[in-house]
Amino acid sequence: MIDPVSAVALATSAYNAIKKGIEMGRELEDMGGQLGTWFGAVADVKKAEEESKNPPLFRKVLFTNSVEKEALQNLLHKKKIQQQERELRELIVYRFGVDTYKEMMRVRQQIRDTRARIAEIRARKLKNLMLNTVIIMLALMIITIPIFLILIIIDRL
Repeated sequence: MIDPVSAVALATSAYNAIKKGIEMGRELEDMGGQLGTWFGAVADVKKAEEESKNPPLFRKVLFTNSVEKEALQNLLHKKKIQQQERELRELIVYRFGVDTYKEMMRVRQQIRDTRARIAEIRARKLKNLMLNTVIIMLALMIITIPIFLILIIIDRL
């Protein structure tokens, strides 16, 4: 994830490219890369906003921006993204129709849901791997400690 300021700049750059492409009559498929870049940057901005609500410890210690400054930045980023999204929706609907926009949003939601499920599965697998590792380590300790004690007793006899 990149910082919110860079993400907004990237989103704005992609937005301008999409807007110019639509105005020049390019097909939506031709602008898939820019749309992907814009949606990715928007996701980064939203993730940064969520992270600012509950920042990691190192960020609390190292970055001591005022709460008001961070809140204002988040609000301005959010408003800018909302404005871009509204204008892109209008451009796409005007140029390609409501059905195209709805289909694009439906596919976007499907992809988001799929990625969320994949992330959940990965997290569950990692948790299971860690749990299994702990169980194996404990089992090895339970087996080796008595053997080690028996060897010490035998050695002293």
